[in-house]
Amino acid sequence: MVATLRMAALAAALAGAGLTLGVARGAADPESGAGQGEPQVVLTPQAVGGEAVPTTGAKRAAQYENNKDAIEAGRGLYAAYNCSGCHAGGGGGFGPALSDDQWLYGGSLENIVATLYEGRPRGMPAWRGKIPDEQMWQLAAYVKSLSQPGGIAPPL
Repeated sequence: MVATLRMAALAAALAGAGLTLGVARGAADPESGAGQGEPQVVLTPQAVGGEAVPTTGAKRAAQYENNKDAIEAGRGLYAAYNCSGCHAGGGGGFGPALSDDQWLYGGSLENIVATLYEGRPRGMPAWRGKIPDEQMWQLAAYVKSLSQPGGIAPPL
C-alpha cells in the first residue's frame, strides 16, 4: 500500500514536470521493451498537452536495434559531439562507462534515448532541441552496441 502511494505521488510529480512513468515487470513484452524479469522505469517525455514526444517506443527502437548503418552513423556522431570527453571511448571517465552492462537508467534503446533527450543528474546534459531526433536514435544504437558481447562497433 505504501509503495503504491509512493508510486502515485511520483507519477503525479512527473506529470507536473511533463513526464509519464511506466514500470514493467516480468517476461519481456515486445511492445513495452521490458527486460527479462527486471523492473525497468521508462520516463516518457511529453509535449504540451500530454502527448508523448516521438523519441520513445519499442516500435521505433526496433528500427535501430542492431542496425549496422545506424550504429556506424552513431559512432561518427559520438566522435563529432565529443561524447568521449566524458565517457572516454566508452570505458568511462568523468561520465560512466558505456562498454559494460551496468546501466544507471536502463539499457534499452528507449532508456538511452530518454537519457540523451532529458539528461541526468550530476553531469549528463539534456540534448533536447540540440540534436535531431534521428541522431539521438543513432547515438543510442552505437552506445548500446558498446555494451554487447563482442561489440558491434568497438569504442573509438
